[in-house]
Order: sequence, then C-alpha cells, then structure tokens
Amino acid sequence: MHSTIIITFGLILLALMLYIGERIGFSRQTLAYSFIVLWLALTLINGAVGMVHAGQPLSTELAVGSAVFGVPVAALVLFMVLTSEG
Repeated sequence: MHSTIIITFGLILLALMLYIGERIGFSRQTLAYSFIVLWLALTLINGAVGMVHAGQPLSTELAVGSAVFGVPVAALVLFMVLTSEG
C-alpha cells in the first residue's frame, strides 16, 4: 500500500511540475530532467527510510524502489513521446 501511495505521489508531482513549469515558461526537456533528478533523490530517501526505520533489507528496497522510480518516469517518457511536436 505504501508503494502505491508513493507512486501516486510521483505521478501527481510529475503532473504538477509539467503543468506549472510550462505555465512559467520552462521547456519540457528542462522539466523532464528536473523531474527525473528530483524523483530519483526522493526515491533514494524513501528507500533509506524504509531500511532504517522499517527494517527492510536492501534487496527488497532495490526491487520496490525500481518500481517506485520507474512508473512515474515511464509515464513521463510516454507523455513526452505522445506530445512530441513533429
């Protein structure tokens, strides 16, 4: 359940970054790179908290962290492909 909440948070963060960022005037490429860096940092922090406070083993956190990081990034890639100009 926790992973689902975190993935949902990532998708909402992605949508907000793209919407607000485009309104401010940033390019989609800049927003995409910014989201990936931010989401990687947040995923690593989430994994570290899971290991320290919840006692999860590294192997579990790597597997779950891959999905947590991968789903929003895959949504970003899909968005970029489907909305590409040209």
